[in-house]
Amino acid sequence: MTFWKEAQGWTYHVYEVDTPVKEFGVFEPLVELWQSKFQDLLLPAWKDFSFEDFDGWYGRLRVGDFMPGRTDDFVYRLWGGKSVDLYGVDLTGKRMSELDFGFDEDDKNLLTMLATEKKITLASGPVFWQEREHLRVQIIKMPLSDDGLVVDKFLGALHRES
Repeated sequence: MTFWKEAQGWTYHVYEVDTPVKEFGVFEPLVELWQSKFQDLLLPAWKDFSFEDFDGWYGRLRVGDFMPGRTDDFVYRLWGGKSVDLYGVDLTGKRMSELDFGFDEDDKNLLTMLATEKKITLASGPVFWQEREHLRVQIIKMPLSDDGLVVDKFLGALHRES
């Protein structure tokens, strides 16, 4: 695990794509699934997964499509039901740059690392932008690529800490 930054109560980490899954705690099974889709060192694509692959993760998933030519903006292809329940809004189909929803420069920089350096990112912290600091979450994102090389999507998930 590589510590990247701490800001506004949030802690950010970045990982190499081949980091042992035991490093990811509650996300271990999801990272193991994602790593199992690598072929010849090429990143997995969203199409490499089936609905059944995500048994136990339904509602917690997030998938984003990067805007063409951008590494710091995306559209949510999927914003899971547990995120809707927690935040009170469905962001499916919404573009990150058009939202006033807790995203800041650190989030954009983390996305750029995911997209350009092909890193797994993990952020954890309080839901301060909704004045619900008592709620703490962890959010993981892993790069996806239609051609195995250029990151054009991410697979992510939410975990609400008790």
